[in-house]
Parts: sequence; structure tokens; C-alpha cells
Amino acid sequence: MMKLEPYSFPKIVIEKHEGIYVVREDLLEGGSKRRFIDRYVREEIEKGAEEFVFGGAPATGYAPMSLTLQAKHYGANATFFMAKRSLDNLHEYQKKALEYGADIRWVPNGMLQVTKKRALDYYNEDPVNRRLLQLGLDDQRVREDIRDLAKTIETDYNINISEVWSVGSSGTLTRGLQMAFPDKDVHVVSVGHTMAQYEVGRAILHKSHLKFTQEVKEEDMPPFPSVPTYDAKAWKIMREQAKPGSLFWNVGK
Repeated sequence: MMKLEPYSFPKIVIEKHEGIYVVREDLLEGGSKRRFIDRYVREEIEKGAEEFVFGGAPATGYAPMSLTLQAKHYGANATFFMAKRSLDNLHEYQKKALEYGADIRWVPNGMLQVTKKRALDYYNEDPVNRRLLQLGLDDQRVREDIRDLAKTIETDYNINISEVWSVGSSGTLTRGLQMAFPDKDVHVVSVGHTMAQYEVGRAILHKSHLKFTQEVKEEDMPPFPSVPTYDAKAWKIMREQAKPGSLFWNVGK
């Protein structure tokens, strides 16, 4: 079986803003999900995978960029089933994913359950060479790699974290962080569908009052680049409730 060399990622950057330690993954092209999906992609390609299929990405999602970058790096393809938009109305993330080489199959009336079903049907046509990813790119290996990266932060950066925050929809990130910090309070701000208990894990759940596609108001944006429909929605809540010395994981920009 062929072995692939892991991708060499830059070290994560942590800055302190308003008393909060911020993981600045907006500085990584394609965002944190690239780090988290890398081992999964490599190991599946080593087993014979040639194409990765995903039907759970909204227009504002990072997965098409992250997954495409890592799949293409190892010579594989990434195919996405997404709600149809006119080409002059694509979100900037969709445009960037296409630039990276994503194969986006546009689905008319593409509600989430429809795009997921299209992706499943496509995967079932060739399960030997294709791999179907779950919402949030959720996989045990992904959560383990979140854990392994996060658990070194206090020692590598010589900081004491009081508690841990992130946003969540599928809950993949927060559950990985819960594994990394078993003795700390972990908070998750829900910004998508109503999170199931298994997605929340043991996190303290907060809910953004904004709709999923709504952007954060300018005055509520954090003092660093952050996705206005996603990560940035945690900042107003953190300003009001987070303890000094909290850690916030900013996935992208």
C-alpha cells in the first residue's frame, strides 16, 4: 500500500484580543478544516480513494475550499452537490473553491436533504473509488486531529486557558476541543440547524439570534478577520459572557 507524506502546515498563530486568546486560522488559506481533514484524506487515498464527495456544504461553507485543497494536493478529486445559484451570484467561497479545482454539481431547489441525497446516490455509483463525507466533515480521525492539535496549545504557547469557545453546526470542532480539554468548560455557539445533543456533546450551548445566512453587524465583528455568517457570531456573546483567558477557535475569514 502506498504511503503519502503528510502535508506540512504552518504552526497555528495565537493572539490575544480583548482578553481572549484567539486561534487565528483565518491566516491559513482554506482555514482550519484543511488541517483537520488531512489525515482522513491521506489514509483514504492510500486505501484507493480517488474522489471525495460531499453534499452538506452551504454557499458560505469552508468545506469546498478546505477539502478541495487537500484532495488536489494528493492527486484526488473533490465533488460537491450544492444548491444551484446563477454564476453571477456565487458566494466568494464558492468562487474560490472552483479556482482550487472543486467539481460543484448544482442542484435545483437544493435544500440540504436534497443535496445530501444526491451526494449519497453519486457515491453509491462507485463506492470503491469514492468516499462520502458527513456533515461538518465529521469523522473520528478528524476529531482526534482536532484534539491532538488543540491539547498542545497551553504548553507550546505558555498560556493558561480558562475555558474554550467555538461556533458549531455539526459540532465536529467543539467535540474535538472537548476531547482536548477534558477538565475545562467548553462553550459552543450554534449558528446553523438546531444542534442535536450528540453534536453538542458536553459543551455549554449558546444560540446566535441571527439566521444562518445573516451577517454580523459591523459593531459586533471581532477585531480580526472572521467569517461574518459563522465564526464572527460568537464574538458578541463572548464579549458578554466569556471569562478572561478564554480560548476562541477562529476557523477562517
